[in-house]
Order: sequence, then C-alpha cells, then structure tokens
Amino acid sequence: MNGWSPMASDFTTVRENLFPASHGAIGDWVTFPWHRDRANRIQAHKPHSSQAIAIDVFGTLKMSIDRDRVLDAIAQHVGVAPGGPWSITLEWTDKDRLLRESRPTQVDALAVGSNAALVIECKFTEPGGKCSQTAGSRTRKPQCTGSYAEQVNPLSGVRSRCSLAGKGIRYWDYIPKVFALDPAGDYAPCPFASDAYQWMRNAVLAAAIGEHRKLQTAAVAAFADHPNFPTARKAKLGLINPRHSSGKAAVTPISYQRIIDIARHVGLDQQLWAELSAWVEQKIAEVSSRGLDRS
Repeated sequence: MNGWSPMASDFTTVRENLFPASHGAIGDWVTFPWHRDRANRIQAHKPHSSQAIAIDVFGTLKMSIDRDRVLDAIAQHVGVAPGGPWSITLEWTDKDRLLRESRPTQVDALAVGSNAALVIECKFTEPGGKCSQTAGSRTRKPQCTGSYAEQVNPLSGVRSRCSLAGKGIRYWDYIPKVFALDPAGDYAPCPFASDAYQWMRNAVLAAAIGEHRKLQTAAVAAFADHPNFPTARKAKLGLINPRHSSGKAAVTPISYQRIIDIARHVGLDQQLWAELSAWVEQKIAEVSSRGLDRS
C-alpha cells in the first residue's frame, strides 16, 4: 500500500536476507532509509537486493573489531591514505548540499577515517543509474538533447551546455578536475549521458567532500563479481574507471569478494570473514542461477 509504514516486527524476511552480523548496523529498522519500489515497498527482502548485499558487507564491517584494519587496507588499495579511527555510515546523504542538488546524492556507504574518506556505491545485478534530463514523456519534452553543448532547456528556457548546470547544480565545477574535460568544450554525446552518470556523481561528490573536509577521497564502486552482472562486466573491461587528469582512477571498482579477501588477510576475526564469504558467494550463486537482473 502506498505510504505504508512498517513496524519493527514486519522485518522478518528482510532480516533473513541480511548476514546476521550486519544487523547491529541498522539501528532503527523502521526509520532506516530502505530502498523502496514505486509502491513504497521495501526491497531488501529480495535475494538480488543491492542494498541487502551492501549491508551484508559494509554493515558487518561497521560492526566488526577489524573495521580499522580492513578499511586501512582498502584505503591503500584504492590509493588514499590509511589512518583510523574509521566510521561507516550506511545510506549517507549529503546534508551539506555540497553539489547544490535539489535532491542530495545518497550513497550506499560513506567510510571516513582521519586522513581519507571513501564514497562507496554498491551494485549487485543492476547497472548504474542514468541522467533523467534526456528522458521525456507524453506531456513533457526532454530537458537535454543528450549532448554537452549550448542549448535551451525547453522547460525552463535557461541556456546552458548542461541542463543540470543551468539549474545551479555543481557537477561541472568538479568535472574538469576529476575527468580532465574542458567545461567550455562541446561533447556529443555527453560523456555522462548513459550509466556513467551515476559514477560521475559519486566521483564529483568525493571531490567535493575532500575539498570540504580537507581529506583525501576516493569514489569506490563495490560490486558482486560474476560474469552475468552488468557492473562486474564493465569493471573487468575498465568501463566504469574514467581517469583523472593526474592518471588516478576517478572511480575505483572493487568486488565484494575482494573486500572479504582483504578482511581475511588483515583481520583477526577469521571465523566472521569466512562465514561472510560463504554467505555472499551463496547469494551470488543463487541470484545468478535465477537470472535476476534488477535490484
């Protein structure tokens, strides 16, 4: 039912779909920002829920005695400085509105240490999200042609190269530094017209957080490594890894399996990481065998 608000007792199937050691990371199960469908129904009970597998891994890491050791190792893996203590916030929202978005970017996890922050987007079976500005409807024209070139937004009448920039959103304040693109140039199609859009948002948000908090930052794409899943295929081909002008990756992909391998290598709680590894592998195998392709 639209607007339905669950009670804590209604989360039986959600709990069953989450690794037990991650449960403590949720806090208030009723007010937690669960991913929902168009009918406002929580989706984390589904085997192929990207939010659920993100909580499996990063919720467990949040609650683990090994959190600082593992995040130090991950920080080094993605090219930023280690140094705890580390905190992890699941479903973190940019309340400072650093990018001046009308609806602030919400990332699946934000890990913050004393020297660096990791902006983590988590995928399971689904690809990255696309920019809405090129989508039209029966009653409304698209607000962008799909190219980064001077144009007039038919809805607002504002002239700009990017309709989002025309609304005051600051992506192109950071894109030149992060992706080595000329903001005064024309690009057809726009470099971020497809699912590169979501990776761009996370990369520029990481840059904005670094500037605001005076930290090194990295945008990280955490994914389930299986040949049937779109993000895994793109990660293997380097297609979600555009480059900084410095040559450093704008978005660094790392699989859940690799994260758990790192935890098993540096962590003390070997039983925990062995059990999480088995849980994640079983979930990936089950989802792949069912042929599910959306979260």
